[in-house]
Amino acid sequence: MTILANNIKRILKNKVQFLLILVLPALFLIPLSLNINADKRPVKIGILDLDKTAYTTMLADNLAARASVVELKDYGQSKIQADVINSVYDYILVLDKGYTSSLIQGSAPEPKAYYLQDSLTTLPVQKYLEGYLSSSQRIASAAAGDEGKFYQAMRQYISPAIGLDYQVIAEIDRHKSYTTLGMFLMFMLFTTVVYTTLILTDKENKTFYRTIAAPVSLKSYMFQNILGFLLISVLQVTVIFIVLRLFMGIYLGDSVLNMYLLFLVVSLVCVSFGVAISSTAKSVIQAAFVGLFLTFPMSFLGGCWWENDMSTKAIQSIGKFTPVYWIMEGVNKLLDHQSFADISGDVFIVLIFVLVFFFFGTWRREDIAA
Repeated sequence: MTILANNIKRILKNKVQFLLILVLPALFLIPLSLNINADKRPVKIGILDLDKTAYTTMLADNLAARASVVELKDYGQSKIQADVINSVYDYILVLDKGYTSSLIQGSAPEPKAYYLQDSLTTLPVQKYLEGYLSSSQRIASAAAGDEGKFYQAMRQYISPAIGLDYQVIAEIDRHKSYTTLGMFLMFMLFTTVVYTTLILTDKENKTFYRTIAAPVSLKSYMFQNILGFLLISVLQVTVIFIVLRLFMGIYLGDSVLNMYLLFLVVSLVCVSFGVAISSTAKSVIQAAFVGLFLTFPMSFLGGCWWENDMSTKAIQSIGKFTPVYWIMEGVNKLLDHQSFADISGDVFIVLIFVLVFFFFGTWRREDIAA
């Protein structure tokens, strides 16, 4: 295992590679996680109350206890949309005339809400309103159309603020975790390409050919290289997970071990991806550029930047042809309290990509020609 030990030393002694593997990911992920939902200013809510009932007043008062609320007058839809886009208001709620009577009669109307999609700023408002309106509908159903009973129950109703606050915090933590892990996956893909170019470096300085001329088989040479790259990748995952969990407090699902196991599979993907590029590229520079230009599209299509459900159908369909898509599906499921057994199908598909990458990275026999 001389080649294995020597390669690990060469990679870790290289200051640039050491920074790329362990230091830069941590330095990038820490401010990223802190910036997600870092804006602590009060949420600005505009309410266009066209119903003017005791219930809509109660709703506005409850929102005012949690955010900055402004009553709107003479607002058309075009102005509403413009104010949301221009961040005059983070969230605008429209209560049409007859809303309360419809609610009491059990028709469960949905109020019109305007806000920027996927905005964490408005997430607490969305979650609060979901709980408040859901409770109102249950009370209206129990009152069976009796307005007096409905208002009596509403006055006695205590908004489950603690529970809703917990849901909001959990949702924000989940979003932060997903984004952070997605960016880490993207870092892993690129940094692995960088240190797997050791294969190309050996070819350029003829070390590869001298090694093959010695009593070392091509299979042993490749096995020791791949094992060394894998150990480096496992080291990267271990160190970054310690930073994420212990120093940054990032939520990693119900079981940190399950997420860690998934990212050990990610190590296989990254190493096989890097070996495939380094074995087919003509030079170190070419391999680095190919790795960079493949990593970003794969990350974009696979869901590293946002959840796959938020992408268009076309992007989702294309993304399924990348291992990143299935890895992030596994991340998504583990963050949603599912077990490792629940992501076994995703892991199986990822391992197929590993085999394909390793095939393209090791099948070329002309490398041993003089």
